[in-house]
Amino acid sequence: MKSKSFVAVVLVLLLGVAAYWYWSPFLALRQLQTAARNGEAEEFNRHVDYPKLRESLKDQFSALVAQKLGTPKDPGNPLAALGSMIGLGLVNQLVDVMVRPETVMAAMSHGRLAQPAPAPTPAPGQAAPESSPPRAEGEQTDNKPRWIIDRQGASRITAFAIDPAKPDEPNSERLGLVFERSGFVDWKLTEIRMPASALRK
Repeated sequence: MKSKSFVAVVLVLLLGVAAYWYWSPFLALRQLQTAARNGEAEEFNRHVDYPKLRESLKDQFSALVAQKLGTPKDPGNPLAALGSMIGLGLVNQLVDVMVRPETVMAAMSHGRLAQPAPAPTPAPGQAAPESSPPRAEGEQTDNKPRWIIDRQGASRITAFAIDPAKPDEPNSERLGLVFERSGFVDWKLTEIRMPASALRK
């Protein structure tokens, strides 16, 4: 009897661990949402791989720059090569400046990547205004995105932001946040996938 009870307890524990492992990406997404909403940058950063995040955006914007510049009529023209180098250099600088905790937190909160508006400067003699979680331009507090998760195997997921005003648009037109497993149940945000329309502008 004791042996059966022990086996039952072990099975329950194993099922609990398996369920926790399976649902861990959803928990990680919820933790990031809570940290972003509360402006807890330290907790938020714990779940973000910023070097990989920057690299993913540099790849996307570099491809956009290359597409806009097109193939030079004279590939041997040093000015054409210089223009391409300058364009890619500007992309790298832009991404390095853009990808900051407050910007990524705003993307998590609002479902789009945008530079947060700077805090107002207090007039002389006035106290500085209380800080609040960053908001993307044009954001409405009652129009939060809903996130859906698409699994790509056991160690990778993509969370897509559903705009309440555009619930039927395809995932390719939504901001995508890619998470990769880091350990048994930990996950890190490693990539931001821009909507296809943003890369066509």
